[in-house]
Amino acid sequence: MLKRSASTQHITVCTLWENDFHKGVGTLVNSLTRVGFNGKVWAGYRGDLPLWVGKKVSDGERHTISATQAIEVIFVRLTTTVHFSQYKAQWMMRVFSELDPDAAGIYYFDPDMLILGEWGFFEQWIQYGLALCEDGSYPLNPTHPLVRGWQKYAAHLGYSDWQFGGTQFNSGLLGVAREFEGFLPIWQNVMESVRRDFKIIESLKTGLRTDLFYATDQDALTLAASVAPFPVSWVGPDGMAFDRGEWLTIHAYSHKPWRRRVLRDLLVDGQKPDSALRLYWKLAGGPLQIETTARIRSHRWLIPIAALLGRFYHRSG
Repeated sequence: MLKRSASTQHITVCTLWENDFHKGVGTLVNSLTRVGFNGKVWAGYRGDLPLWVGKKVSDGERHTISATQAIEVIFVRLTTTVHFSQYKAQWMMRVFSELDPDAAGIYYFDPDMLILGEWGFFEQWIQYGLALCEDGSYPLNPTHPLVRGWQKYAAHLGYSDWQFGGTQFNSGLLGVAREFEGFLPIWQNVMESVRRDFKIIESLKTGLRTDLFYATDQDALTLAASVAPFPVSWVGPDGMAFDRGEWLTIHAYSHKPWRRRVLRDLLVDGQKPDSALRLYWKLAGGPLQIETTARIRSHRWLIPIAALLGRFYHRSG
């Protein structure tokens, strides 16, 4: 078992959100409190802060709240118009260089993720190389036409070294130790080049997987990891609960738990309560209270009822 590092150097956490994803940010923070994280969470955002932020200390574009005595959440208003899926490298570089320059490492988590694994695991993982998680969409291999296309495009950008890791990485989770921070400008350069050369501006995904850069941030991340002179330590899709159980994180990439309507989802769409839904409503009450007490109570009895009904109900057609 990996144990908590004895180092006093701190690792910082960051995320990006807009619209109703503030709810995911709150429960992301609440999940971090359960697994032993101490430190700062930098939440870049567009729009307005939610009511649950409550009392805050403001300094220009920054607004700070205390989740616990050991965890601060700093909301940083952003003016960029870039799609947040394409802004991750730039945001991580800013946190590393300007906002938290004393951090020994940084993790980015998407705002629809919940942390399960002990923080000591993350502290040690980041020492082995770029901490990455395999995407669960489709398998790739070194001779795959997409991989060959990425390699050709990398050469066009001037990257001659190619060390494809054998899989595509999901950009919802990335850990970078200070000694490997040179990876971030490489990822940023690749992302900006893709935006320029393929005219991909305001989209999370293009229309077809046959497009060389379909999942723009993830494809660019995979290419960048293949050309960067830094080691990679990656886990499989089970690291985001895409496959083979749940042990590290849960990534609610499809159905956002705060938007789910428990009984309607079951009876109309055949969607049974899943782990993301259960954990969201378990965490929504604190230490940051994201939902009202009434909503939390109602969901905590609706979810078991829907789970029981789901054992016997099967939607036809």
